Amino acid sequence: MCFHNSLSVDQPALEKRYKAKLDSPAGFDPVYHANAYQFPDWPVVTHQQPGKLQLLQWGLIPKWAKSREDADEIRAKTLNARSETIFDKPSFRSAIQAGRRCLIPSTGFYEWHTIGSKKFPFFINLKNQKVFSIAGIWDEWADPETGEVLHTFSLLTSEANPLLARIHNTKQRMPVVLTPEAEKAWLHDNLTERDVLAITGDLFPADQMHSHSISKRITSRTEPTDVPEVQAPADYPELKDRAELFV
Repeated sequence: MCFHNSLSVDQPALEKRYKAKLDSPAGFDPVYHANAYQFPDWPVVTHQQPGKLQLLQWGLIPKWAKSREDADEIRAKTLNARSETIFDKPSFRSAIQAGRRCLIPSTGFYEWHTIGSKKFPFFINLKNQKVFSIAGIWDEWADPETGEVLHTFSLLTSEANPLLARIHNTKQRMPVVLTPEAEKAWLHDNLTERDVLAITGDLFPADQMHSHSISKRITSRTEPTDVPEVQAPADYPELKDRAELFV
């Protein structure tokens, strides 16, 4: 699954990439590492308003959540959505059926490789795209007590391509990274259920990805992790004979 993401570009570059203006007075600063379990706000582009970048909160809250307590419990379980079952799961079904699709910009994501009881963090990005899009779905929920409306999203995952299957060797899942053609369709087209499943099931080519191991600073509780240094390559003796993890 994918719970760690980056978007290490400034606001002008992000707006230029998506030909969309950020709809937030708070603006946007580069993010080198975000942990989904902190429910960060993230700039996304929705199918409904493709000319805007909107800050939505990571962790989808479906419309039917009855209380803030229910919403908080649900969003911890909806950070990712398995693309194969989004039309079946109650938390995601109404959003995808209503065409609430979105692009989640990224400059690279993080996964862990497991050897026995040890885990080694990796940073994965694309060779030919500084900023790429991950498929997402979004929804809005109104707090019945305060009337506050929250806009939230889930990141879609799929089976892993050969590279991510080797790196993320316990779960063998990966984010649904979109090709430029798939990105246009996800954002602009009116898609059927079959179309959605075809797009999300078409795995991004492993040979267009880059991967390297990084230090365990990413899991530090004493040092900041949202810093450029978190993406720096780091070597481990346990990985010296595993060239297949690095491309």
